[in-house]
Amino acid sequence: MSNVPPGEVAPALGRKPKSTTDDIIRGAWRLFEQLGYEHTTMADIASEIGISRRTLFNYFPTKEALLYPTADEYMTEFTRLLLDRPDDEPLFTSLSICLVNCRDKQVELEQKFSPGDVVHAARLSESAVRYSRDHWALEMERAVALKLEGRPDAQMLAGFVGALAAQVWTEMARHMKASGPGADINDALTTAMESLKKLFG
Repeated sequence: MSNVPPGEVAPALGRKPKSTTDDIIRGAWRLFEQLGYEHTTMADIASEIGISRRTLFNYFPTKEALLYPTADEYMTEFTRLLLDRPDDEPLFTSLSICLVNCRDKQVELEQKFSPGDVVHAARLSESAVRYSRDHWALEMERAVALKLEGRPDAQMLAGFVGALAAQVWTEMARHMKASGPGADINDALTTAMESLKKLFG
């Protein structure tokens, strides 16, 4: 059993003392801004932080995951809100309300690390969009499956939501690319959800 406190990374032999996951993110983003996202390797990041590559991969399995370090924290809040919605409320309505109510959380998490221009641009790269789209879709599917647990159509509806979430993220990325530097993720989400309302309205 590990004696390392939660949120901290165990030190590798011959390396400097423990680092937190926040240290890893800030160190990675610092390198992204200095060297460029494409030119920064996971080995560079591990060396910068003073941990082994194996330890780094235990926390962030891909370089793309480092671009969205608060995604799981966001989805924890989203799931909590979704589970609190009335059971007789239409699912699309519940999802829309929870997305709106999570905006402050999104802003809070974004400000925690203050991504620079290189990180913002890297998030819209093809590989990063693919990673974040798939991750978000899977987490949305899980949240809906929890919400509808016990219903015979729960898995089917959750699957539909996951597929829609993937497309919503793709459209959001397209919207942000078209908007240029300074594009706001919440504006992109609002635009995508308005289009969905027209589809399901």
